[in-house]
Amino acid sequence: MPLFDYFCGEHVHEALFLPKEEVPDSIDCPECGKLALKQLSIPASTPGRWGDQTGKYGVDGFYDRGLGARYQTSMQREAIMEKKGLVSTGDFDKHFVEDTLQRQSAHQKQQDANIARYKANMRKFEGDKSRAVAETFSIAEMKKQGTLAQDAAKEA
Repeated sequence: MPLFDYFCGEHVHEALFLPKEEVPDSIDCPECGKLALKQLSIPASTPGRWGDQTGKYGVDGFYDRGLGARYQTSMQREAIMEKKGLVSTGDFDKHFVEDTLQRQSAHQKQQDANIARYKANMRKFEGDKSRAVAETFSIAEMKKQGTLAQDAAKEA
């Protein structure tokens, strides 16, 4: 709930407003009846980030099963993640996971189709692997998938 300070020159009065209510710039001071103006609120000073006070109030931090570690502040959690080479999901685009899964699914379907074509060509050419591969994959397709570069690197 929004809490605001109003000052009339002599008194400070705190006024509480519902979130749906409009907050006035001035009110009549309840103590003296003078016009009290809304004051700028000073944000709370915290040593870390909001919610990072767990150890201070008797709570022994948080245990994260994914990290396999206990931490008391979000900064400690980030340091553990960085040390382990992990990245928070909040650092990715909104649809990163869905887009990645779609790309992986399309790639898997292509691989399955290639395997089926290769097996059919193996039967067609009676087990001749080089003819089956040549019939299954075009040079452009093999370059695109990086197979030729990988094979050349292995031979070198």
